[in-house]
Amino acid sequence: MPMKHLVLLECIICTVFGGLPKPHLEMDAVNTRYLLRWQWSDSTHSVTNGNASIKFATQVTYSHLETKEDSYTDMCFGVETYCDYSTHLKYNAEYVLRVRAESGGQRSDWASLYFCPEDNADLGAPSELRVEAGVSMVTLSFKEPMAEDGEPMSSMLSPMAFRLRFWTDDEPSQHHMRNLSTTLHTLSLRAHTRYCLQVQAFSAAFEKASKYTPPKCTTTLGPTLLWPILLPLPVCVVLLGVAYFVWKRSRRRMLLRYPIPSSMVVRFTTLACVHRPLQCIDNHVQVCFLSSTLCTQLHSKCHCPLLVVPQETTCVVTAMVAMPTVEQPSQDTCTPTHAAALGPEAEGCNR
Repeated sequence: MPMKHLVLLECIICTVFGGLPKPHLEMDAVNTRYLLRWQWSDSTHSVTNGNASIKFATQVTYSHLETKEDSYTDMCFGVETYCDYSTHLKYNAEYVLRVRAESGGQRSDWASLYFCPEDNADLGAPSELRVEAGVSMVTLSFKEPMAEDGEPMSSMLSPMAFRLRFWTDDEPSQHHMRNLSTTLHTLSLRAHTRYCLQVQAFSAAFEKASKYTPPKCTTTLGPTLLWPILLPLPVCVVLLGVAYFVWKRSRRRMLLRYPIPSSMVVRFTTLACVHRPLQCIDNHVQVCFLSSTLCTQLHSKCHCPLLVVPQETTCVVTAMVAMPTVEQPSQDTCTPTHAAALGPEAEGCNR
């Protein structure tokens, strides 16, 4: 073949295979989930604008076979800008992943990425953190990071441990740390205190540590505090005392505001108090007592009072009802004592 034909063929190959830019690759890998993503753009072709003419081809091979073209395995081909390698890669192996853009007869150069899951994949955080408060303690449980096939990550990153971080609600910046070897642990804490807890997984041998779980908060229990119950009692006693004092003073002022007429009151100095049942003490005055204490001596028997007020030296009458009977004394039974008690109305008795 003439030399100018070889040069022309080389230019055609460069135009076909070098006309598109390479994608920019990045791996999103957590535990055993491996998602290869890439970004690609061109002035004439744009994936973000929905140009369906641009497609992407992805391949994979072991790192020690990188130079052998026939060792690559096709993975994804389409317009998507990602490819899931989760089920095709071993955790402790080393790979070369590559992607190129294709449009019509044009192809970009391969964009390659070296990837070893054991070294490059992140360790996922524990899941399903639960905290249960007890008397001066908190019991926490959680699930360790899991692989995509349901196998625990501790089988690949042995030994695996967990780090607990907790703090009180009133001191959020002062963190306390504990290393745990199991997913179930009981922590002795102060009673009646609110705590927030979060957990991370780590493997010192593989130099991996996960992110912390979202914090979970709870309040520890303890013996019943008496001061919230006893504190209102003195306050209630004081309020009742003040209310009783105000009521007593207002009642006394109301009684003293309207004096009782002397014609309705008879004072007596009883020398002897006896216990008697409900009865009347005079034929002319029917005084019925609600209490059983009865004062037996009155200064006057002709005057029929409606209210009897005892002196301080007498016994206290709880309540009484005076019901005078209207009965005029006859002239035959009128005596000087009656006349003196009745006043001017007893002039007929003197005659």
